[in-house]
Amino acid sequence: LGGVSEWMTAVKALSFSLQKGTSLGIVGESGSGKTTIALALSRLLSNQAEIKGEIIVDGVDINSLSNKNLRQFRSNIQMVFQDPFASINPRFSIMQIIEEGLLIRGESKPKRQKAVLEALKTVHLPESFAYRYPHELSGGQNQRVGIARAMMSRPRLLICDEAVSALDVSIQAQILELL
Repeated sequence: LGGVSEWMTAVKALSFSLQKGTSLGIVGESGSGKTTIALALSRLLSNQAEIKGEIIVDGVDINSLSNKNLRQFRSNIQMVFQDPFASINPRFSIMQIIEEGLLIRGESKPKRQKAVLEALKTVHLPESFAYRYPHELSGGQNQRVGIARAMMSRPRLLICDEAVSALDVSIQAQILELL
């Protein structure tokens, strides 16, 4: 209490480069830092960790962005979490959850609704799910909602933290192909 905080090093000397349209998988045992890397890349660890170095997306070092500029840039980087409930507001309908990125960009309501219905088809969910709430869906269905939401803003970088682990084996291949 009131003492000096000490940082524990979670990941050391990581460097990689991705070209447009390519994928990179990071493999390691539990606790090896995979999720920490994902959260650092999306700047979701800003207050909990000290991140050194550069994270360059489309020529922009996101570590150097102010909070205001980061908010504007954030639609370029989207994350799909292992636990779909970690990023879904239970008070929002599936329509509201998926359309959020389009709402921020100022898209009209009819365009947003049409885009959400198309996104639901893309992740193999019925259009009727747009009017349901997360508690009415299974974990795997909510994960597909999270994927649809992340892809809605057409991000330059999509970070997936075990994004298909909650899905049935029969759906995993379809979602991996989609991603």
